[in-house]
Amino acid sequence: MDVYNKDILRWTTRIPHLGRLDHPQVSAARTSRICGSRLTAEAVLDAGKITDFAQEVKACALGQASAAIVGQNVIGLDAVTLADVHHRFSDMLKGAAPDFPEPWAGLAVLAPVRDYPGRHGSVMLPFEVLTDLFEAAG
Repeated sequence: MDVYNKDILRWTTRIPHLGRLDHPQVSAARTSRICGSRLTAEAVLDAGKITDFAQEVKACALGQASAAIVGQNVIGLDAVTLADVHHRFSDMLKGAAPDFPEPWAGLAVLAPVRDYPGRHGSVMLPFEVLTDLFEAAG
């Protein structure tokens, strides 16, 4: 399966929550050391859940697809759910079969990335940035 297949490329045009927030509670940015992809995000949390979110994505198609899929599920996200999905995604990149609960099943489209370790950093950026946001919120 080609890593830059039509399903992955389709996601690059559907990145939600682009831009910046007027009054973010927390912000975080990460850059992949290998490919230079960068993701910056801002959020507002209430009772441990993201209630408002914005992101700026400067990444390859794979990083854009990952940000789009994760971004569609970010409102209402809590740290426990994030940790679970992050773990499942990491396992998939290490060779495990995709195993995501709804509404995260779309992440399975990124399974071909497992064969390209140099691209793992880019697709992991949304998880790393969101982890940073939750840590910054305390």
